[in-house]
Amino acid sequence: MSDILFLSVGFLSGLLAIIVALFTYREVLKADEGNDRMREVSKLIQDGAASFIKIQYRILTIFTIVLAVVLALIFGNLGIPIAISYILGSIASMGAGYIGLAVATRANRRTAAAAAEGGLSPAFLVAFRAGSVMGLMIAGIALVGLTALYGLWVFLFPTLETPLLWEILTGFSFGASTVALFAKAGGGIFTKTADMSADIVGKIEQHIPEDDPRNPAAIADAVGDNVGDVAGTGADIFDSNVAAILAAALLGAGIDALYSPPIVFALLPLFIAGLGTIASVLGVYLVRPNKDDDPGPALNRGTYLTTILFGVFVLIALFVLSIDIAIALSAIFGLLAGVFIGFTSDVFTNDKGIFRFQPVKNMVDNAERSAANLILSGYSYGLLSAVPSVLGVVIALVASYILGSTSTFVGLGGWEGGIYTVAIAAVGLLATNGLTMSSDSYGPIVDNARGVIEQAHAPHEAIVACDKLDAAGNTAKAITKGFAIGSAALSVLALFAAFIEASKVMLGTELVVVNLADPFILAGAFIGALIPVTFSAMLILGVDRNAGRMIEEIRRQFREDPGIIEGTSKPDYDKCIAIATSGAIRELMPSTVLAIGVTVLTGAILGLPALGGYLAGAVIVGFIMALQMSNSGGAWDNAKKLIESPEYDHNHPLYDNIVENAIIGDMVGDPMKDTAGPSINTLLVVISLTATLFLPIIYQLNQWIFALF
Repeated sequence: MSDILFLSVGFLSGLLAIIVALFTYREVLKADEGNDRMREVSKLIQDGAASFIKIQYRILTIFTIVLAVVLALIFGNLGIPIAISYILGSIASMGAGYIGLAVATRANRRTAAAAAEGGLSPAFLVAFRAGSVMGLMIAGIALVGLTALYGLWVFLFPTLETPLLWEILTGFSFGASTVALFAKAGGGIFTKTADMSADIVGKIEQHIPEDDPRNPAAIADAVGDNVGDVAGTGADIFDSNVAAILAAALLGAGIDALYSPPIVFALLPLFIAGLGTIASVLGVYLVRPNKDDDPGPALNRGTYLTTILFGVFVLIALFVLSIDIAIALSAIFGLLAGVFIGFTSDVFTNDKGIFRFQPVKNMVDNAERSAANLILSGYSYGLLSAVPSVLGVVIALVASYILGSTSTFVGLGGWEGGIYTVAIAAVGLLATNGLTMSSDSYGPIVDNARGVIEQAHAPHEAIVACDKLDAAGNTAKAITKGFAIGSAALSVLALFAAFIEASKVMLGTELVVVNLADPFILAGAFIGALIPVTFSAMLILGVDRNAGRMIEEIRRQFREDPGIIEGTSKPDYDKCIAIATSGAIRELMPSTVLAIGVTVLTGAILGLPALGGYLAGAVIVGFIMALQMSNSGGAWDNAKKLIESPEYDHNHPLYDNIVENAIIGDMVGDPMKDTAGPSINTLLVVISLTATLFLPIIYQLNQWIFALF
């Protein structure tokens, strides 16, 4: 009975989220599209985003087909089911990103029109409702995809052991992860290529506004917000959500296999995620700002109310089902850790801070001294922001482990029970991802709306309203990145445990014991620690090279056509979009190959225990790096916005120098917060799934190499 209930709640809650998202999408499209100029600018952004995603998805399709063939060939009898799961996971992730992109590129002009006609509150509602389409779609597709695919494989392979069924579903998560790595890294390179180029040539050299239509990179910059922060982050959250559910299910299946009849721990994560999705649907409609209110508190209220709803739902449901309260508390601890990380990101990146601790305002003071002071303070605050966030994850991790390891409930207790509740904490952290992603998608929509409204020469009051929406959007994106980073840390720990469990299930022996006193394991840990470092460097250098190409193109256009600056001729927007697109695809390929290749080689050469050390080293270093880069970048961005806002003294004798310092800080932070930092989340999931999925192949390669030497 429990298995049918858990699958039904997972499937139906996912279906509910999809239906509500489609209904909301229809309502968003009814909003006023604004004047002709708003529609014209928005259409350029829409076409540019569609062009990029078409090229990226074409390459992804080829990559997916090739890798699916490889999976089908190397996994014997399970090869075809794993390959099919992989293809479906890739399609689901691409579909979620495409839907979010479609609504975001149509919502920007509607948000701009609402700001011009009604001010802050109407514009906020249009933007947030549009963002919720992406958020709810991600949650819904993940649940519907996993439950439907599980049901399909149970129907086709009724005699197959449950742990092996979930091993097949690892292919679904691996598909979502590889797409996410392409989407997040590629979208991040695209968006920061355009953003940096627009700032350097437009704002610093030509002294024109950020979204001025005379800037050839203006449209590419707006396109980048969508392909990076909507499609890219959407794929990232989708991937983390699926990975968290899968890791908990793999561990639960290992426990279920010990009992007859099974306790159905494997399906419980789907049930918990389903409750979180229901809470997210309700939470979306609880987000309403007061008239002319700062939108930031409204977004935070939505997060807190959704968290409370989820806590109530999971406590009541598991109590009624007579399931140990330790599992419910672990899920709640996980979500609270996510909220705490989001709160920490908020404190370090918004322009208010808390009490007397005001990092962004302190950074504004430093910008008045020099660009070096600003950069040093932002980098340091980013490092400091990792401290409470890591402690929050540590507390959730230890508390949930203690709950599970000391429980006397059937199936729990000991290492297996403790690590299972840690995995449930990861599921809980992402359970309300429908609302979390709604807030994140809101960010690029209002950012685009601000550009649309400036290029449409709207009234000053409308631009001010969009600036307020945009500032809240920056903070919302930083909070979402905090959620994503925290979820990656807990999910990868659960995947690490699933990797150890898989060594027993797939190879029939416990081969993975991670002891750092072993030189091979320590070597693996060092190599793992280098992966996020090298990966980040490759992506940031990719942005640097691609921005260099675009900067030369913008300068060429200004040099060869003086009418662009004079406003008598239009720049060639398409050329900049083409440079960002081709460069992003070119630059992301080496880092993707690195992520998969080094993981396999480490295990093959040094052995499976060393591969365990490799995963541990990667998650520890990657977690801290991702937090630092995300929060430093968000703080630099909001420091710049505060200096450019009406609240700042524009009559300051050194105002022009201060603005230039702020722009430099923002440009340093851009590839950190929107390219490298958030891509680390996906990197960690990809290498963990690679280790788990390719475990038998890695083991055989290691045995072959060992026999040779």
